[in-house]
Amino acid sequence: MIVKLALVTRYLFGSNFLINGINWWWKILPYPTRHDPTNIHTPHFVQAMIDTGFLFDGIKVVEVVVGTALLANFRVPLALAVAFPVTVAAWAVDIGLLGSSVRAQVLGWSGLLMNTFLMLAYFDSYAPMLRARVSPTAPWDPR
Repeated sequence: MIVKLALVTRYLFGSNFLINGINWWWKILPYPTRHDPTNIHTPHFVQAMIDTGFLFDGIKVVEVVVGTALLANFRVPLALAVAFPVTVAAWAVDIGLLGSSVRAQVLGWSGLLMNTFLMLAYFDSYAPMLRARVSPTAPWDPR
């Protein structure tokens, strides 16, 4: 049951990341894009990130790469770890700056919950890096 739920969640989360990432360059959803004029309803912090240009471009590239990896089942644990800071930042903006919007609440919480659930579902992949003490090893060191 958990395996099927993780599969469905991975597809939903990957689709969400891919569509939101692509939306930055080609408008699919009614969210701000790089080509939109300044909107008075956009929070100042979000508008500042948009105005810098490179910050949102970087985030959206991460979203497209992570979304593609999740949909292709390619290096999923790595993709989830890379997605987590983006997910937490999006959650913080949705909850903190857009808290009065039900849509922002749903999107913020659902993204955070999906990313967290998937990281727990793939926990065995993260277990080695969570050890308290380890020694460095190099792939070229023939011990």
